[in-house]
Amino acid sequence: MKSTVSLIIAAILAGTVIVSCRNDRYVASVTELQLASVSPSTGYSGGIVKILGRNFSEVFGENRVFVGELEAQVLEYNTWDLTVVLPAQKPGLYEITVQTPKGTVSGLQFEYREKPEHEYVLSTIAGGTEGYEDGSGVNARFGHPEGLAMDNNGNLWITQRGNYGHRIRKMYPNYSVTTVLSMSDNSQFPWHCTFYAGDFYFAAKAGNKVYKVTPEGLMEVTISGAELSNTMDVEFDNAGAMWVASRNSSTDPQGKVYKVVNGTVDKTYGVPLPTCLAIDGKGRMIIGTNSGNMYMVDGDNDPVKIAGNGSTSPSADPNGQSGDTSTASMGEISGVFAAKDGSIWFCDVKNNMVRKLTPDASGDYTKGRIETIASGFYPSDVYVTDDCTRIYVSSATSHTIRLIEVF
Repeated sequence: MKSTVSLIIAAILAGTVIVSCRNDRYVASVTELQLASVSPSTGYSGGIVKILGRNFSEVFGENRVFVGELEAQVLEYNTWDLTVVLPAQKPGLYEITVQTPKGTVSGLQFEYREKPEHEYVLSTIAGGTEGYEDGSGVNARFGHPEGLAMDNNGNLWITQRGNYGHRIRKMYPNYSVTTVLSMSDNSQFPWHCTFYAGDFYFAAKAGNKVYKVTPEGLMEVTISGAELSNTMDVEFDNAGAMWVASRNSSTDPQGKVYKVVNGTVDKTYGVPLPTCLAIDGKGRMIIGTNSGNMYMVDGDNDPVKIAGNGSTSPSADPNGQSGDTSTASMGEISGVFAAKDGSIWFCDVKNNMVRKLTPDASGDYTKGRIETIASGFYPSDVYVTDDCTRIYVSSATSHTIRLIEVF
């Protein structure tokens, strides 16, 4: 009997404990208005995002969404999510607030980015396997394609250097690739190139020379007064003077850019580690370097820096602040092109990016903005068509020619 009474008392006490525990436990309200996430969390003015949460109103007009102080347009709504159109804002980080008859809740953030003027599509149009075989598109093979230039017929000429011979290749508009010239001297290393007066010119990096390819064949260009070393690029200005980028040597660690008139050096510019040249619409010479900066020569003036903070290291935010190109991390520039629309396209091999510098409304490069157009591969050189809708990019490490189309 005593045993039975003890069991009853124990059961009662246990029940008391259970009830006590249940009374002490916090139970979240299932009717509370809450925000969980926003997707995507970054984008542009006018974009569409979805806000996930719970207990939103299912009545039209009862959900109001604010991004910062501006109200967004609600497209779709239910208890668990809201789909909204972002209001126009300046770039920056803004808090999201949702108001319903149940209350007001905040806590999520959305980052506005500077909206690009165009959309860009990147594709591989030739190459992809190391070699030198002629062929069409991806069936063609390149061995470290480097420089790019286009002739008057719309054919893209490509300098190739590396294990599969030093060659000049040509790609037709249908992406069929053929070999124009195979160099018997594999110590030259053809680098960047250009066309002038119908002839094809290229710099021989290891050979410390400049060559011209005419219908009759290959010719060395005589330059008096220049000490070429690591000859990277050749370009012509509007007056017909030839400019040559000589990156550096053991006795000249800085490097020089030479202006050559009638075969003789007319002027020498001290530029740190110059690698590539381009003539812009105003006749100014744009100089890309491996020093973390980009320079410009206007007339007979000394070179001036137009972009770069001097950093050659990979950067988490390489483009810097819009309106001040001195805040940009330029990395190491391997190729540069001044497009007809006033922009400068350049290849940054440290950040593995193809990037674009757009000047401000007055044409000032230093007050412009830099944006990343394509990334994830080593870009060697860049060529932009006159209508600025097709951008060709060579890649020496992936042995490809890529195309960026602008829409």
